[in-house]
Amino acid sequence: MIWTFILGVIASWAAPALEERLQPLASKYVPGKALTPIESRTLALAMALLIAALVATFTGSGHVLPLTLGALIGVLGPRLYDKFRDMRAPDYDS
Repeated sequence: MIWTFILGVIASWAAPALEERLQPLASKYVPGKALTPIESRTLALAMALLIAALVATFTGSGHVLPLTLGALIGVLGPRLYDKFRDMRAPDYDS
C-alpha cells in the first residue's frame, strides 16, 4: 500500500511536466478551441494518475485509496509547506 501512495505522490508532482508535453498534442488532435489552462492541468493530472494506476496494477498493489491520498498530498503538499514556512518566518516590514 505504501508503494501505491508513493506512486500517487510522484504522479501529482509529475503532472506539470506532463502538462507541457500534452499542450502540443492536445492542440494537434483536438480541433477548434484550444484547451483552457484548467482543462490542461486537469487532463495532465488525470493522465499521470492513469499511468500511476496502471503501474500499481502491474506491480500487484492496485489499491485506490492510497493512490488517491498520495495524489492529494502531492498536489496540496507543496502549497501547505510554503504556507507553513511563510507563517514561521517573521515579517519585519509591518
